[in-house]
Amino acid sequence: MHFRSRGSRRRPGESSSSTRSPVTLSTRAPCAALLLAAFAAQAQSAPPEATQPISPALRVGAETGAGILGGALIGGAAALTLYSTLGSSQGDDQSRKTAAQVGAAVGVSVGAPIGVSLAGKLLGRDGSFIISWLTSVAGLGVGYGIYGLVRSGSDSSAAKATYALTLLLPVAGAVIGYELSSSPAQPQPAAGTVQLMPVLALGSGRGTIGLAGTF
Repeated sequence: MHFRSRGSRRRPGESSSSTRSPVTLSTRAPCAALLLAAFAAQAQSAPPEATQPISPALRVGAETGAGILGGALIGGAAALTLYSTLGSSQGDDQSRKTAAQVGAAVGVSVGAPIGVSLAGKLLGRDGSFIISWLTSVAGLGVGYGIYGLVRSGSDSSAAKATYALTLLLPVAGAVIGYELSSSPAQPQPAAGTVQLMPVLALGSGRGTIGLAGTF
């Protein structure tokens, strides 16, 4: 692009050398700067909107719900299988119930970390399933320890209700272990983003405007 200046109308008797007024680089610089700013504002694409991360409370709630669901499915299947298997043999009803309770608790300690890990992966976390499973088993041990200690001193309904700890603590352990071993996934750069930036080059008596882009 070339900058040209229009000469003023020649008066009679005036030589042709005075028909054009000199245009210096300093007079063109403000115009070029305004043109550059306007062109840059229109040419450069807006950066993509940043993805808002999910809140920790909502994430932990989703992982807990998935852990309860996974523990209920596998724990329930284990309890039903043991109860039905022992029912076909010569065993009393109390033994069947005890075996079903143990199977349910062990099944929860396996199903809870599976559900927690799946939910965490869907939410962009990279926690360890092994650590989640180990902390779930630790929760099972604590729950059974409290249950056995309370039942050894009392046979009341409140003492029997502490069996719920053998089902809840494995879920809590699975969530805690997964969260402690996980970190937020790194955001990936947006694909297909094109950014354009005008480039202005000024020389003696002429100027050039071009585009520089990143793809």
